[in-house]
Amino acid sequence: MEIDLTDIPSGFAENYMYEYQLKSSKLFKEINSINSKMNKKYNYIIISMPIYNIIECDIRFKPTSMSDGLDLRKVGTIGDIECYLDIYLPPDQIIVSWDKQTARDVKIDNILNGISVKEKRVKIIS
Repeated sequence: MEIDLTDIPSGFAENYMYEYQLKSSKLFKEINSINSKMNKKYNYIIISMPIYNIIECDIRFKPTSMSDGLDLRKVGTIGDIECYLDIYLPPDQIIVSWDKQTARDVKIDNILNGISVKEKRVKIIS
């Protein structure tokens, strides 16, 4: 899946936050559209630093204190979605997935129902 953020007007040099708010809004609209088709909703995302810079400007984003020394760090939440920062993730990717308990439930459902639902890798075009 791809999310194209290039249609958001850029060049708000005096107010880059407005541009990032528009991009964040589109990003989470697309993620919520993925969730609308799911039985078990994705409830966390793993993001790269450039994507973190975008979503931290969103007024719905609630930051948490980052722990030191970890490659994967919880940075906050936006709605029901927990946001984790992975400094090694390619800058144009997001991984959309579940927490451990929900992932277990999904795996059991996959086995019992013979379906395959996995985490999604989303390419961001910016």
